[in-house]
Amino acid sequence: MGNPLHYGIELPQRCLTLIEELWGTASQIHGGVRPDLGPLTTTFLVSMSMPIINLPVERIERQIGLGGFEGYVDDRHVSAQAVDAFRGVIHRGNLEHAPFYQHGAWRFAEYQGEPINLARGLPEDIASALDEHNAAEDAAAMNANQWMSILRNALAHGGIVYLDEFGRSSYGKPVKMLAFASGKFASGSCPHAENEDCRGSRGDLTALRILRISEDGYRDFLREWVAWLGHTGIARAAA
Repeated sequence: MGNPLHYGIELPQRCLTLIEELWGTASQIHGGVRPDLGPLTTTFLVSMSMPIINLPVERIERQIGLGGFEGYVDDRHVSAQAVDAFRGVIHRGNLEHAPFYQHGAWRFAEYQGEPINLARGLPEDIASALDEHNAAEDAAAMNANQWMSILRNALAHGGIVYLDEFGRSSYGKPVKMLAFASGKFASGSCPHAENEDCRGSRGDLTALRILRISEDGYRDFLREWVAWLGHTGIARAAA
């Protein structure tokens, strides 16, 4: 394929092409000691989705705050249209107004309570909260920038939980849903703010923000996300 001109846009397009073209192959591959649980399509989908989401976020959206300065992986110079699209859709709107939003696909819940470890599974009270009708309404109404930050952080830091068809953590059933979790932390304090060791310090975890979507819905979302990047004219400079 060659060196992309617009790395943050062309790589997601290439990754989506791999998903679409290799899905049939992935559907025939079973791994581990429980082949009865289904093929490795979830592993394939999540792995390929990481650059689809994180590359445009890191190389475009996260660079917008730099203003006239250039970051070390900054794609803004390639297309001003891309910058305007992220400003208009991500920075200034709710998720339900985004072109890639699918009605009812996403659900959102915020947990504030005793510390939990999602590596042990999704607690029942959170799973039940995500089942509620208002969880879909809360996702639709959330700021698109918050939604994007949760998804980006979950993919970047391993905050992904596999769920069964009922939205529960179970180890003997096929995966049918995905949960993406991101922590909300209190502001950190540092006695020597000029010290490099203090930069980016944060306080205690105060909440967990969790998005849930079905596996099929997530694949459809990736199609719509990449289509948005192209339909808004972002990719034309690269073409």
